[in-house]
Amino acid sequence: MTEALLFLAGLVAITFGADWLVTGSSRVAARMGVSPLVVGLTVVAFGTSAPELFVSSLAALRGQAGLAVGNIMGSTVANVGLIAGLGAMIRPIDVKRRLLARESPLLILVLIIVMLLSWNDALGRLDGLALMAGFIIYLGVMLRMESSGAFGGWAGTESDSGTAAHEATVGPAEAEAASGSGPDRTVVFLWLRTVVGLVALLVGAHWLVESAVAIARVFQVPEEVIGATMVALGTSIPELASTVAAAIRGLGDIAIGNIIGSNIFNLGLVLGTAALLSPLRLPPEVVVRQVVPALFFCVLLIPLAYTGRRVDRREGFLLLCLYGVFIYTVISGI
Repeated sequence: MTEALLFLAGLVAITFGADWLVTGSSRVAARMGVSPLVVGLTVVAFGTSAPELFVSSLAALRGQAGLAVGNIMGSTVANVGLIAGLGAMIRPIDVKRRLLARESPLLILVLIIVMLLSWNDALGRLDGLALMAGFIIYLGVMLRMESSGAFGGWAGTESDSGTAAHEATVGPAEAEAASGSGPDRTVVFLWLRTVVGLVALLVGAHWLVESAVAIARVFQVPEEVIGATMVALGTSIPELASTVAAAIRGLGDIAIGNIIGSNIFNLGLVLGTAALLSPLRLPPEVVVRQVVPALFFCVLLIPLAYTGRRVDRREGFLLLCLYGVFIYTVISGI
């Protein structure tokens, strides 16, 4: 009971911590004159992936490689199966092909690279460095494309798409305040909110890892199973909230873009950071049970979105069912 309460407390801490971190830092960035789309691509995307980053990094430092890998791969599957599926069930998600044509192949490529790097049953520090370097290059290219106006072709104008992404993730009130038209907030208060969010993330990640390991021992299940189910679901709450908000408002590109972007963050930044901090054991059975399903779900999203340029309710229901199958196979494979 104590560990379950600690787990719930950790979830609450990282959820609110991510929200405070992203709202505080995005408002600071807006005050510094950073465009809304850049905020969405960096601060907001980092904020929704911060729980996975903190939890997996802490798990890697503590030697719980199974928990770290399970959280990353389980979150990647949950982003597509659970979150995209639920978002489409609420409201069919319209998707422009340019978004999938540019982002999805990159995501699939990263997963294939992860499988190749784990050929020796582990992801070492050099592997982690390579993943992080690739992610930094990706982010640099995205920012350069934004500065040259290359994004105008797939998501509307920079102002429209960036503001919509910002609002879908942190809410219209926060977006209004970030743009400078809302209530005046001092920079000191905004930085304080950012720091408090960061501390809440750290504390929540610690509680979550501690309780997850304890629960795994009590029920005698592998750490990667707890990581791919309970922990992955908990750390995916920010993505779930932002994607559902975007789906309700009819912002299909932002809903799918948030899912794909979060997965790229997970596999590049989060997995790379965890491996860099401490080598991660990745035996063939873990690759088959977790990395391969993550690849399958990411590939599956492409034809679903290409049929009618949307993910409709039937396809959303299919994604939810497949996610249920994934959870069953992970648990039954104990």
